[in-house]
Amino acid sequence: MLQWLRQLFHRRTPSKPAPHKPEPRQKPETVSTPAPVSEADPIAALMPFQIRPLHSSDMSELLGVFREAIQISAAADYDQQQRDAWSRGQSYDSLISVLSEGDTVVAEWDDKLVGFAHRIRDYINMVFVHPEASRVGIATLLYQHLEDGARIEGLTELTTHASLTAHDFFAYMGYTSEGQELAERDGIPLTRHAMRKSLI
Repeated sequence: MLQWLRQLFHRRTPSKPAPHKPEPRQKPETVSTPAPVSEADPIAALMPFQIRPLHSSDMSELLGVFREAIQISAAADYDQQQRDAWSRGQSYDSLISVLSEGDTVVAEWDDKLVGFAHRIRDYINMVFVHPEASRVGIATLLYQHLEDGARIEGLTELTTHASLTAHDFFAYMGYTSEGQELAERDGIPLTRHAMRKSLI
C-alpha cells in the first residue's frame, strides 16, 4: 500500500529536475540499522504513525523487524554471511532481556509494528525500521523520542555504535564518528562506527 500511495502521489505531483551530483557511497549495527537518510517523503504526512512505549505483546513482531531490517536494509554494506550472523544475534528471549532495561519505544503504522528504538542511559542501543516502512521519517521520530528522554534525565551526551548502514543517519542526527572498529557476531567481523553527540 505504501508503494501504491507513493506512486499515486508522484504521478500527480510534477517533480523538478535535480542538479546532478555524485551518488554518496551507501553505507551495517550499531547496533542500529535505521532507514537510510533521505529527503522527506511527501507521503509521510498522510500516514498514521504512532510512537508509543513497548508492550510485552510486541516482542514477536520486534524480532521480525530486527531481522528484516538487517537482511534487507543492510544488504548494500554487509554480505550474506555477515547479515546472517548479525540477525541471529538476537532471539525472542534475548531481545526481551535486552529491552527490559532502559527506554524502548515502538512505531506503529496502520496497527502494524514497523520500527523500534532502545536507549540504555546515555547509549543508543538499537534503532530498527522495517524496510517496507523506510524513508518516511520513522527512524527520526523514534530517535528523537529517545533523545528527548535523555535530555529530561539531564544527560549531557549520547553515544552509539552505528553500522555502516546507520552511519549517515546518526551523522544527520548530529553525531560525530570517532572512528571505525570491528564487532563480532558468531565469530564473523562486522565493521561499525563509534559515534558521539553532545546534548549541551
